[in-house]
Amino acid sequence: MWAALVAAVGAASLGCRSTGPTHLPTEADRADMLALMLPQKIKIEPFTKIKSFNEDEVPDGLLAVVRAFDKFGDPVKAVGLWYFELWSFRGASGDNKGERLAFWERNVSTAEEVRLYWTRAQMFEFQLAWTAGVEGFQPGQKMILTATYRAPWDETFEDEYVLEFQLPPGVMMPPVLQR
Repeated sequence: MWAALVAAVGAASLGCRSTGPTHLPTEADRADMLALMLPQKIKIEPFTKIKSFNEDEVPDGLLAVVRAFDKFGDPVKAVGLWYFELWSFRGASGDNKGERLAFWERNVSTAEEVRLYWTRAQMFEFQLAWTAGVEGFQPGQKMILTATYRAPWDETFEDEYVLEFQLPPGVMMPPVLQR
């Protein structure tokens, strides 16, 4: 019995990587540990929608709701560059992205910027205003939103989401300027 106990204690002590309280992990070990907590995937959430950012009902742009996930599938904050592109929808094609309609860039690199975009629901919310106005969109028109996250260590993660442009009932589109 004592022999089994000594063998078990010896095996357990050989399995430990620590050599005491003064042991420091190697650079490679630290990088592996840190990688467990860093973003490995992004997803545009279905809360993403065309939205008015002021008091009227006319849409001013998109509310892009995006979540970053670590290796375990848990939501994490993601500092770095975020790029968003809005594309026309081209049906009956292997690639449904048509013409690029808009482009937005957000840099999330400070604590203030994380606080600005991060929500209590553990997601990022980005207000993306129309660059050319709402006049170019027709109700019922489908579009594709792509999100790209570029991490500080130069890894890139992407996702895309199909949206349909709809106006709330009774809302009139602004008149198109005559040329």
